[in-house]
Amino acid sequence: MKIEKLPWGKLPKNPKFLIIKLRSLGDIIYNTAVYTPLKKRFPNSHLSVLVEPASYDIVKYHPAIDEVLCFQKKPFIKQVLFYFNLFKSRYDVVIDMHEGARGATMCFFTQAPFRVGHKFAKRSFFYNVKLEFGDLQPRYPIDYQVALIKKMGVKFEKILPEIYISETAKRKSISLLKQVGISNHDSFCIFHPGARIYDRLESWKFAELADRVFELYNLKILFTWGPGQKELVDQIIPKIKIAPFALLSTNLQELGAVTLKAQFVVCHNGGYMHMVGTLGTPVIGMFGWANPSIWKPISDKSEVIYKNLECSPCGSKTIKSECLAGDPECKRLITVDDILLAIKKVYSPAIAIDE
Repeated sequence: MKIEKLPWGKLPKNPKFLIIKLRSLGDIIYNTAVYTPLKKRFPNSHLSVLVEPASYDIVKYHPAIDEVLCFQKKPFIKQVLFYFNLFKSRYDVVIDMHEGARGATMCFFTQAPFRVGHKFAKRSFFYNVKLEFGDLQPRYPIDYQVALIKKMGVKFEKILPEIYISETAKRKSISLLKQVGISNHDSFCIFHPGARIYDRLESWKFAELADRVFELYNLKILFTWGPGQKELVDQIIPKIKIAPFALLSTNLQELGAVTLKAQFVVCHNGGYMHMVGTLGTPVIGMFGWANPSIWKPISDKSEVIYKNLECSPCGSKTIKSECLAGDPECKRLITVDDILLAIKKVYSPAIAIDE
């Protein structure tokens, strides 16, 4: 691998670094893999990370981060003040890992001596340090996250995302679970049915799965959801026949603390799936439109379910009208037995009830 010879000797004794990483929860989780190695390479640095509000809880307590900035699009006056403060902060090194027009613009506004970005990113003319990492042959999403940092001469002993859950959130999780009827002595699993309309499993399957899991493992079912997803849970609940269940909606820190207590999680491919895998809780990820060989959780306690149809994986130009209407064949073909088999591979209770 060719390392770019950058004039780091010109940096001040205590340089100020800023990493820009906007967009989705999964991308932010993978991005956490670069914080500790970067801090080890520049131990006297002050490291700030710029994310959107939805991802704040993921990076908030990372020990390598000194400051978390949140970009808010509205109202417009806040945007103006935000860009002004970026300039006023006088960063020494700004690394745009967003690779979009907004990230490059933010990078430029800092007027940092070192504005680092990918050579072929949108508006790369805003960078004065343009790196290219094709020789690293990145294949997985996390490879792309670390490639830019590797090119800066940062060494990685391991490449793993890191999420830190606060002690406050862990204590709060106990009371949250108690409020919904789950005590410290109760064993439970999490069902997180939220997904885009073209990536959803039928509600009756989640209900039947809840009943079967209760019969097999005597577990309570905890339903969780993200913003705008409560209606999916509401469609499942009336169809459950015997399984005891609870409902919980909270922030990502507290959800992470609750997830650590769960026996396993069943969910669709998405940000929460990557969060669960990173935290180390066994996870069953159901895939439809995306390719699990690329997007599967980075965890040895995970199983993926994928039907690999001729039309999969699909994109915005190839997706079928029936999928956009909420009836994706790739999820319709996933059976309750498929999910139970996946659960069996990641969850081995001391005592299980025979079928």
